[in-house]
Amino acid sequence: MITGSPYQYCSRCGSESMVPASGREFVCDECGYRHFVTPFPAACALIMDSQKRLLVTRRAHEPGLGKLGLPGGVIEPGETGEEAAARETHEEVGLSIPVADFKYFASLPNLYLFQDYLWPTIDLFYIVKVPDFSAVEVSLDEVSETFTLSLNDINLDEFAFESNVEAVRRLQEVQARLG
Repeated sequence: MITGSPYQYCSRCGSESMVPASGREFVCDECGYRHFVTPFPAACALIMDSQKRLLVTRRAHEPGLGKLGLPGGVIEPGETGEEAAARETHEEVGLSIPVADFKYFASLPNLYLFQDYLWPTIDLFYIVKVPDFSAVEVSLDEVSETFTLSLNDINLDEFAFESNVEAVRRLQEVQARLG
């Protein structure tokens, strides 16, 4: 359950009279305007090479500074999930992968601490395969380093976000079934 409110002032009249109507709705006591907390869409990439290794990042900022993550971020207006996964992959690890190569894998809920509020997100995970990771170029603004790990060697406790943990766990299950 999300607690508190991200809204200090009404975005319609500027009043400070925001009253919670539910865990996701806040109503202005002055003008009645209703503000909702809804999940932000995000896209994440599960990038695997021909040796079935996964590209994992180490986060360079909060939330989750120093913990593991996957290339990804908020979907921008006008973008598809696949376009966002391709853009974020390029921004974070320097790989230019065609949008059409990103294949939908799963959607998972997540919580992301931003500006002192725990925002809900809906994280869309896409699998993409590359021959190798020789073209990886880390953007130190985004991630501090990258790793390539066999799915069997990944410690799920080291990930910053539960959605990443669940996506990798599901990928491990799929790979185990496929052999």
